[in-house]
Amino acid sequence: MKTLPGRCSSFKDSRGLLKLNLLEILQLVKKRDLLLADSHILELERESAEPPQPEDAASPSVKDGGRRTAKDVELLYEELQKELWAVVRESLRCPTAGPNLGLVVQVLQQEEQADSDWARGEAAAPGGPRPRRLKQRWREAVEQAADGSLPQRAEFTAGELDGYLDRLRARVVEDLGAAKRNVVSIYPDEYQPFQVYVESYHQAVARRLQAITDNQLEITDIYSLLDWLHNIYNRDVLGTVCITSPFSRAPLCPLLPAETVDKLELDCLNSVRAKVTTELSQVLDEEEKRWMESLHIEEYQITLAKTVIQRLQVDLERSASINSSLGSRVAQCSLNGLADFLYSFQRKVEMFHEGMQSGMFGDNEDGYVSKTIALVNCCPPFRGFVQRCAQCDPSVSEDSLRRANKALDHIVQQGPFFERLVKRKWLSNTEPYEQIEALIKEDFKKYRRMDSPPYQLLVAEVHRRVVMEYLRSVMRGRIICTSMKMRKRMAGRLRDEGKQIKVLFKDLESPSSWLDSALSHISEIIQLEDVPSIQMEVGVLVREFPDVRKKHVSAILNIRGTTRQAERQEILNIVKDIESSDGVDGGLARLSRDRALFSEVPVTSEVHCLNVGLSRIALTASSCFTTLRPRRRTTRTPVQENPDDVL
Repeated sequence: MKTLPGRCSSFKDSRGLLKLNLLEILQLVKKRDLLLADSHILELERESAEPPQPEDAASPSVKDGGRRTAKDVELLYEELQKELWAVVRESLRCPTAGPNLGLVVQVLQQEEQADSDWARGEAAAPGGPRPRRLKQRWREAVEQAADGSLPQRAEFTAGELDGYLDRLRARVVEDLGAAKRNVVSIYPDEYQPFQVYVESYHQAVARRLQAITDNQLEITDIYSLLDWLHNIYNRDVLGTVCITSPFSRAPLCPLLPAETVDKLELDCLNSVRAKVTTELSQVLDEEEKRWMESLHIEEYQITLAKTVIQRLQVDLERSASINSSLGSRVAQCSLNGLADFLYSFQRKVEMFHEGMQSGMFGDNEDGYVSKTIALVNCCPPFRGFVQRCAQCDPSVSEDSLRRANKALDHIVQQGPFFERLVKRKWLSNTEPYEQIEALIKEDFKKYRRMDSPPYQLLVAEVHRRVVMEYLRSVMRGRIICTSMKMRKRMAGRLRDEGKQIKVLFKDLESPSSWLDSALSHISEIIQLEDVPSIQMEVGVLVREFPDVRKKHVSAILNIRGTTRQAERQEILNIVKDIESSDGVDGGLARLSRDRALFSEVPVTSEVHCLNVGLSRIALTASSCFTTLRPRRRTTRTPVQENPDDVL
């Protein structure tokens, strides 16, 4: 405290106050008799501003006294303001601070009046020390109090910004609640005290955040800060405070400049790009090395998809929780990078298969098959994740989604199980059906360890190919029935074998149950006797399998031994009529690949008219079924001399 010279008090001033010396006024200030002290200071100020009498104007002592008095006034105002603002600070958390704070308010009002009088020329002469603007300085004092109350920048530790921001949130809410309870009611309404407190704390928070962003932040801290800016501050700070104490948000400027926020969001995107281009590539390289080192181990699951998704999901979830715009941009960035990553994954899987097929990995068949299944099992979670990323903004995700799915499709389709199961020799040899079924069941003991939907794709394709190969063997034209008995036995065999195939693939959980009716419809066509019934059954077959052509129906008619041209034409016209009603090329034009069956079944010959002699020659030369022949008794021979005993 500056030293104030003492003066003797010997009379009252113009307002009836007992005139005090400087030390006595200072004691009033220290005792916080603030209004009285301010009144004496005002009187002293007026006294110092009065012009000297003409006879004293030239006196050096008078001039020196005037200057000293003005200086004394300034020193007293400094001390007075220290106490005023100390009361303002203390009153925030002191429910009993009302009397002192009330004196502060009276001083402010008294000083505002003095400023007004000065402006009108009723007090000290213009050009003097007025205006004091203590009301404006009161606002500044509230701002300083807010700044001093909040956690300091030095308390922030890198990587732990969320904790610092939570402390910041708690202190702002606590202090503004205290302001509402302890001080707001003491101020006149025109002071808008709560608005002043809110704006002061808002500015203090902005200064903290600006200081924090002056340096580069870790990505976890960036997400925490953006979430605080976009959500937590508005919801849990301003929103909480506003519930009990409404205020205007219009004067509140953004906590951070728009360019700073844009930079923070760009840092998020750059972090994701770095993750998918560098970090995930290292993960893939390490995983590839592990494949080679663990071929002797049978494992049907690997952690690659889980690891990659977990790392990217952090960014996806945090950005989406901040706002939809940032979430969409991060998702798109993740999808773009993931599409490239999956292509690299595809290439490594291809090299893995090539290495195995070239023999460079030695004799590790079981480990290789299990590893292949494990690689395919990565595809469903990857596919689900890329779909989730694409949903954020489908309009700009189409190309990356297509590239990602294409890579996953290649990984699934290049697995050797497709070659092993759908193109093996037993699909075109003469082994009994029971042996074929046993082979399928044995292979599927391993392939059941495959996740869906790749497993469903596999079993559906095997199901389709088995039925298709069966149809190929039937349609080769080597079996021609020459009697009703033969047709019934032939039809019965087709029904029985169709049921066996149905049961087998139902047990394997094939999703392609639509295939099961093909053999039953053909058996009915072979067994039925009257043309109208045959026409009806042909119509049902063509409706259920739109890729059935006239050549297929003609081959079936050959099998049943229908040689009369008129009957054949009546039946074949059903196919023609349905094709015409469905438009060009019938329903085949609309048939997707997973519903195609007959389009891949060739017909050896299309016989329109057979005579008995040719039928008997064809029959006796036939080995009946040359592929997928079911044999219920192992004593049955593949060729019989008596036509009536065939099948």
